[in-house]
Amino acid sequence: MADVLSGLGLINGIVHQMKQEIMNASWMIAVGLLMTFSGLLHKNESFARWDARIFQIIHIRLCRYAGFFQYIRPLGTGPVSILMILIMYISSWEFGVIATFSYIIAAVIERIIKLSIRRPRPYQILPKVNMGQLPEPHDPSHPSGDSFRVWFLAILFPVAFSLPGPFIVLSFLSAIILSIGRIALGVHYPLDVISGTGLGFLFSSIAIFSFQMIMN
Repeated sequence: MADVLSGLGLINGIVHQMKQEIMNASWMIAVGLLMTFSGLLHKNESFARWDARIFQIIHIRLCRYAGFFQYIRPLGTGPVSILMILIMYISSWEFGVIATFSYIIAAVIERIIKLSIRRPRPYQILPKVNMGQLPEPHDPSHPSGDSFRVWFLAILFPVAFSLPGPFIVLSFLSAIILSIGRIALGVHYPLDVISGTGLGFLFSSIAIFSFQMIMN
């Protein structure tokens, strides 16, 4: 019994530390920048080959679960993101306004990168890829917009409402599963997902930092 309580105490401590680190937005901004720009490594031929290989390893193993990943995909779409941001106004109108502007700027940057790089999606050029997303996407692959949106919300929403540790863990797990699902559905390479995740980290962190500056 003592061991169980000790284990629970350790988990509690880790979750508490996670909450504190989320509120320290500066390191998350750095991580977001690094991830966003690391996604551009696919412009190098060697990295592009490795990206394709890792994609195929993950896709082959997970494409059988396409139905599940398609089912949870709405969590990373624009309408759900807008709804969740509107809900954040309940916690604080200042937080809601900052989240709104951060999201708009990030979405514009994501679109500019997509249209500038115009990377084809995996299912369009690689053999034996099962495209499991409906409707079929026709915009460029890099970066992953769904990964950007789900991570933006996974970080901001718990902060907006000061939610407890278990909710943060659930939020992050959902974001991880959805991000991996982009590869499983055949619509994004790993580097696309990393870059999209980086955008989510970057602009959610900027929103948190901006809110802290205003309130202090």
